[in-house]
Amino acid sequence: MMIESLRFIKHSIFCFIIFSNTSFGKDFDELFIIYEPIESTSKIEQSINNSFNTMIYRLSGNPSPSNIWKIINAGNSRKDFISSYSVKNLDNNNYLQVQFDKDLLIKKFNELSIPALGNSRPVILFLINIDSGTEKPYLLRESESKLELDSIVKSSLMNLSNSRGIFLELPELDLEDMNSVLKYPNLINTNNLAKSQHDSTKVVEINIAKIGLNEWSVYGDINFEYQGNNFNEQFLKTFNSFLIEEINKLLKINLIDTSKETSISLSLANIDDYDDYISSRDFIEGMVATKNINISTFESNIILYEASIYGSFKTFVSGINESSFVRITDVSFENKTLKLDYLK
Repeated sequence: MMIESLRFIKHSIFCFIIFSNTSFGKDFDELFIIYEPIESTSKIEQSINNSFNTMIYRLSGNPSPSNIWKIINAGNSRKDFISSYSVKNLDNNNYLQVQFDKDLLIKKFNELSIPALGNSRPVILFLINIDSGTEKPYLLRESESKLELDSIVKSSLMNLSNSRGIFLELPELDLEDMNSVLKYPNLINTNNLAKSQHDSTKVVEINIAKIGLNEWSVYGDINFEYQGNNFNEQFLKTFNSFLIEEINKLLKINLIDTSKETSISLSLANIDDYDDYISSRDFIEGMVATKNINISTFESNIILYEASIYGSFKTFVSGINESSFVRITDVSFENKTLKLDYLK
C-alpha cells in the first residue's frame, strides 16, 4: 500500500510539472507548407530556392544560412525535399505554395546532427500603445490601422511569423470591452485587459509617443528617442532587431535533439469511427518529433500505439500538452507511456 501511494505521489508530481508549465504554445498547422511570393513565372526556380531556405529557418529555429549550406554541401538538391508545389492567388498576389516532405527533412537533420523544432510554437503578444499627437492615444489592434506606422509593424510581424514559424500577435478586444475602455479610461488598464484575454508565452509592451514636431520617444521593452523625419524607418530597424533576438531566445528553448531516439507507448481514446482514426493518426504522424508509429492493439474506442520519437519523452509530452487536438489524461515518465483523449 505504501509503495502504491509513493508511486501515485511521484506520478502526480510529474503531472504537475507538465500541466502547470507557465509556457504557452500553439500548433503551427502548416509548418511544412511555405507560401513564397512570385514576381513572375520566369522566377519560379528562385521562389523554390527561397521557400527551401525559409523551411530550414522554420524547422531549425536558426536564422543563419549555415544549416542550409550544410544540407546542400552534403550533396542534396533543394527540390529533393519538396512533395509538391503549385501557384496560388492570395489577396490578388501570386504565391508559390510549396509542400515539403517532413520525414525526409527530419532524416537529413538527423544525419547532419541539426536540432529541430516541434510543431508547437511560442506565442508573443505585442501591446503597442501609440500617441501620435494628432490621434487619441490607442492600443494597436489587429483589425485597425490608423497610421502608416501601424501597417509597417503589422507587415513586419506577419513576415517574421511566416518565415520563423512563430506566433506574433496583436490583441483584439471585442466591442463591449472597447466601449468599457472608452467609458472608463481612468479605471480600466487596456494592456492588463488585453493580457487577461490572450494566452501567450511572452508579452512585449512598447509605448510610442510623439513629443515634439519631429521628436519621438519609445519606452518599455524597447527604449530610444529619435529626432528627425525618418522615425518609421528607425523604429522598424530597432523593432526588427529586438524581435529577431526575442524569437531566437524563445525558439532555442524548444529544440529537439534529432540524433536521439526514444521508444514510447501511447493510447488515443475517443476514436469512434474511421475518420477519427485517420485524423488523430495524421496529427501524431505529423509531429516533428514522431519518427514512426505502429498500432499495437484496439480496445473499444481506444487505439494503442508503439512509437519511436526523436528527442526525449519529456519534450514530446510538453509538445503534446500544448496541442488543441488532444488532451493528456495520464502520463508515466518511468515507463514512457502516454494516454490521450482525441478532441473533436
